[in-house]
Amino acid sequence: MPEREGNARERALGYELLAGIFLKEPTLEQFRTLQNWAAGLEDSSLKELLREIEEGDPELQELLQTYYDLFFVPVSGRFVPPFEAAIRGAQRQKGRKIRYGGFWGDSTLQVRQIYQQIGFEPEKMNSFQPLKEMNIPDHIGFELSALACLCQAEASWEEEQKDLDSLHSIQKILLEEHLNQWLDHLREDLAGADPTGFYTYFARLAAEFCREEVGFLTGSPLPENVSNENIHREEWKA
Repeated sequence: MPEREGNARERALGYELLAGIFLKEPTLEQFRTLQNWAAGLEDSSLKELLREIEEGDPELQELLQTYYDLFFVPVSGRFVPPFEAAIRGAQRQKGRKIRYGGFWGDSTLQVRQIYQQIGFEPEKMNSFQPLKEMNIPDHIGFELSALACLCQAEASWEEEQKDLDSLHSIQKILLEEHLNQWLDHLREDLAGADPTGFYTYFARLAAEFCREEVGFLTGSPLPENVSNENIHREEWKA
């Protein structure tokens, strides 16, 4: 589990680590970073998973193909769209193939409005180029990155001794009304499609991390009409 413990910058790093898994193609450099991180964890499950992947796929070609098949190739037979509206709008019937919802829905528009409010621009992120071209706001990596942005802003506001309620409120909205409404479904869908277990593991980790974040933020009350608060975009940026 990424470090949380209330430290805003550590929480931002946790969100960034999780977002990066889904925003970028897997590389050997990323893989080594994850191995180093896993080596320091009490839970050895990630360490074992990475060891198994490395032994069977030392150049990560299978993992790379899995990334494409899961998230970018609808005809792959493994496709699981990592977008909130598609997952929340899915039709799931036992014994039948999942029929995913459209890539744009009310939740997509709500997330885009939040991004505009806080000045978060996912198209300017260092992410896989097709994601930038698709420009769909409710991708798992973008939603997690928006929370990382808010946590970085929180760290700066703490140093300036500003009130954090408005920042915490937006974080709670992204978590309670968005990520925590669909990450468990994403994990379940990936479990039936991901031959490596890699993306299933990190979807589960993201779901657990976001649930813990809500627990941390429950002490921050949600003001009425938070979406209309008069806060300048520049103030949100770390």
